[in-house]
Amino acid sequence: MSIGEEIKRKALSKSIEWFIGYVYKNPDKNLRKGFETLYRLSNTLNFNQMFKNQIKNIIDVVSTDTPTKRYIVNLFTDTRKDILQKIAVNFIVNAGWYGVPKQHKITVREGIKVPWFMLVDPTEKCNYNCIGCWAGSYDRAHELSFERFDRLMEEAKELGIYFIVVSGGEPTIYPHLLDIFKKHNDMAFMFYTNGSLISEKYAERLAEVGNAVPCISVEGFKEKTDWRRGPGAWDRVVKAMDNLKKAGVPFGYSVTETSKNIEEVLSDEFVDFMIDKGAKIAWYFQYIPTGKDPDITLMLTPEQRLKSYKRINEIRSTKPLFAADFWNDGIYTDGCIAGARSYLHITADGGIEPCAFIHLAQGNINEISLKEALQLPFFKEIQKFQPYSDNLLRPCMLVDNPDIFRKIGSLPGVRSTDGTLENMYKEVGKHLDELSKKWEEISRPVFEHDHPEVAKRIREYKQRKEKILKENEEKIEAFYHSGETY
Repeated sequence: MSIGEEIKRKALSKSIEWFIGYVYKNPDKNLRKGFETLYRLSNTLNFNQMFKNQIKNIIDVVSTDTPTKRYIVNLFTDTRKDILQKIAVNFIVNAGWYGVPKQHKITVREGIKVPWFMLVDPTEKCNYNCIGCWAGSYDRAHELSFERFDRLMEEAKELGIYFIVVSGGEPTIYPHLLDIFKKHNDMAFMFYTNGSLISEKYAERLAEVGNAVPCISVEGFKEKTDWRRGPGAWDRVVKAMDNLKKAGVPFGYSVTETSKNIEEVLSDEFVDFMIDKGAKIAWYFQYIPTGKDPDITLMLTPEQRLKSYKRINEIRSTKPLFAADFWNDGIYTDGCIAGARSYLHITADGGIEPCAFIHLAQGNINEISLKEALQLPFFKEIQKFQPYSDNLLRPCMLVDNPDIFRKIGSLPGVRSTDGTLENMYKEVGKHLDELSKKWEEISRPVFEHDHPEVAKRIREYKQRKEKILKENEEKIEAFYHSGETY
């Protein structure tokens, strides 16, 4: 980092810390004034236009009593000031302002796609045995050593990656989790957890670290959560949320939508309950048939998936909650983010996978560096295909474009890690072939109607990408050298 960049980085960090401190005194009264001052500072310090435009848009939104304003006010009210300051600086300044341009420079210069974030499973061990768990077919015996996890974080920062998501297994079982958070206090972490081990003391330790946001897995209210996660799971979720709120640690919830719980987890009653408990983030995933013995009856029907798409958009516009829809939000991510395009998955045994739900691996992070991992052949092949369809409501290679999954799984050196690939040539594969066709029929008119400008842009983008690849012997590096890294 140049001296000029370091000066700007410190100035922006101090500006954000001041902004949070000022608004924290009286969120309702000071919110707009704080953003207006931050906007003036961004002009004085000559920050990039995208950052300034984002602040300007927020000023417009918080000028009246909107759900977004209530969300931000709640965030200030429920979160300890020093935690909010640290997370904001790490996420906005380090991961965004500094990290993203660095990633882009490396991508264009070296022809290596550097992702925005990374998912790491430090352990396979778990104290639950949830029905249909996406990680349930792993051996549950492996763990990353502290030394390798630590070095992986350093390698990530060298590439401009400052945002890390942690999963498992159950990450709170991993004995070095808080040590990693503490040592890498310039990074922003989010971790998925069943919440069972988040006692008052553990919540207080998270508050002391101050740079990690837990998202607690839940399947609906007590009956449905306990059915999938075991007796007492719901009570432990509620207790964990209470402990985190008391400690001033921001948290979210994570739902796996199934054919059995979709009505409940999208209901006003459930969402409002989560907001009242203090949740600030909502992750909605769909049940995906991974592992040796998946249950395809738990998958959403195309009609249920469409309902989820519409309902989550409604939640965003009417409730003080940041809600994310992992599959149906392909319209905002320009399709699949896996395969190191925007993220990759490191398993507890060091396996390098494209995605938490794509259980195909090549190489091992215990044997190569992160930068070398990003250059693995199967990542390059995946990136050539992306986006797999010009219908961005079909972003996934497994459930939306199963032939792509089979092609990647057949590449030399690619190994199946849990039986999902083998199932793609059996009844599960047939079901996904039929389901993806039905979803295309239903979703394409919706995509074209709701997002006509995005549809036009993505078609043009795919044409330009295919042209560059054709002119350069199908080498993805040439595409990245062109600077068009979408």
